[in-house]
Amino acid sequence: MPSSSTPPADASMDMPPMDRRAPADLSHAAFGLGCFWGPDALFGAQEGVVRTTVGYAGGGTPAPTYEDIGDHIEAVRVAYDPDQISYADLLALFWTAHDPTRAPLKRQYQSALFPATPEQAEQARASRSDVAAAHDGALSTEIIADAPFTRAEPYHQKHKLRRHSAVADPLRAVYPADRAFADSPAAALANGYVGGHRSPTRLTDDAARLGLPTTATEALRTIAADRHRA
Repeated sequence: MPSSSTPPADASMDMPPMDRRAPADLSHAAFGLGCFWGPDALFGAQEGVVRTTVGYAGGGTPAPTYEDIGDHIEAVRVAYDPDQISYADLLALFWTAHDPTRAPLKRQYQSALFPATPEQAEQARASRSDVAAAHDGALSTEIIADAPFTRAEPYHQKHKLRRHSAVADPLRAVYPADRAFADSPAAALANGYVGGHRSPTRLTDDAARLGLPTTATEALRTIAADRHRA
């Protein structure tokens, strides 16, 4: 599937303020909750999450792709500011966002945690034990530490946002390269809005951070309101 077409010339804006101010000292962790499009939006909507990237992790098949994923799992890699959101917060979101007792139809949709540090691995194991104690059924969630992560194809990055050109096109005008667009903090946040994971009332404060043109902001408000009610 091809990437989005080149944005129209009038969909212009400056680099989003939140992108210019994004912190450089970030922590990382990856999560598998089934198809990665939804989790990409879910984590992107959280305060303190700076960037999200979807991809493949947890397997041994070399150079996985969507068409040849092998034994890998669809995952979202989260870059976050630990001064604003903790790994424990992300774990809590992970556990409440899906049913960890349900066996996946395919390996690629496996529930999984991919801690990036020994401290994260310890927290992941402790949280799994706590969640398991609260469920009658056994958890299917795997914990795979230090798993290599392969970025998914560009058309999977910010997939929900790409479906709304009124919001995506101004950002694509700033970031015509697929990777730059996918790695934009503003794109992560906008993707969270269109995914229905952030209340449209928060746009009162977020609009200035996003720096979108007025028409794009209003389009985002409408989309978010529809999705947040769904």
